[in-house]
Amino acid sequence: MSFELHQLRQVLALAEHGSFVRAAAALHISQPALSRSIQSLERRFGSDLFLRGGSGVVPTDLGRLYLERARELLRMADELEREAFSEGTLRTGRVTVGGGVYASEAVLGRAAARFSEQFSGVALEIRTDDWDNLLMQLRSRELDFFVAETSTLQKEPDIDIAHMAVEHPLHFTARRGHPLTAASTIGLVDLLSWPFVSPSRIPPRVLEPIMAAHRKSAGRHGTPRPFPAIRCNGLTAVKRIIANSNAISGSILSTIERELEAGEFILLGTEPWLHLRYGIVSLKGRPWTQTAAKLRDLVLQADQETAVEEQVLVQRFAAARLSVQSEPADDAATTAPSKAPRAVRKSSREK
Repeated sequence: MSFELHQLRQVLALAEHGSFVRAAAALHISQPALSRSIQSLERRFGSDLFLRGGSGVVPTDLGRLYLERARELLRMADELEREAFSEGTLRTGRVTVGGGVYASEAVLGRAAARFSEQFSGVALEIRTDDWDNLLMQLRSRELDFFVAETSTLQKEPDIDIAHMAVEHPLHFTARRGHPLTAASTIGLVDLLSWPFVSPSRIPPRVLEPIMAAHRKSAGRHGTPRPFPAIRCNGLTAVKRIIANSNAISGSILSTIERELEAGEFILLGTEPWLHLRYGIVSLKGRPWTQTAAKLRDLVLQADQETAVEEQVLVQRFAAARLSVQSEPADDAATTAPSKAPRAVRKSSREK
């Protein structure tokens, strides 16, 4: 039994619009022509693919199975067409990738600049989002791959994860002149007495120790503060909030290099568990186009270079490490946010 691709698209359009009239209009064919095509398919199957009614049409059980197979076949056909179109030349085509907030700015941006120089005829789209939304877009074939912190994706059966080799430490940061900079030592509990701004969702392995310190901070000060106090999907807004308030945030250093160099931001400290390790996430069994593979290679190169730059920035600007364990478990003292906190040495730039 053979099928034309245009018939597969007709079935999908009919299921989407729920009406022969609307589906025909979307396909730019006449309604009778669409009806004849669907009836021809149903005769081949010997069963209806859709139930007709006064309120429209809905797929039968067989129709739902056919729809699932039709979507997969059309995706494969589109990928074959893309691959054939770019084979050997790499002069045309399109690549769509995704990334978390930090990955997009620190890694994908650098890789995209080089990709554009090398393959100027290939259209490149970068989508910045949280890992769960990126995963949905990957599964729907909207993305060739995405780059993100992958600790939440390990048990997904339909994806491949190529773990990157380096870790990117996150550092707590605040504006120069923040009240915490007047202290000789700073503890994680003290940090969380201040509003925390996050540009993205926080991986559970990082969130767990932070929330433990946050609960202790709430008990110490008596007024629970939401965590994060502000969340916005983008680093530009986070930087503006930090620069104009006493809020703090966590960041990899490559994304705040300019602010550190200008003396606008200072580092308050870090933790051994406070880091990001990216992975390249792709759909299992989906072939890579040449252009997507080239971009993937540039992403791996950019990740290595970013890590080297961050090591240099750590040596220049880093404060001593914070430690949750350094906070006494039964400390009942109340430390107002404006008073001197404790537990970590200040950066040499602040002495």
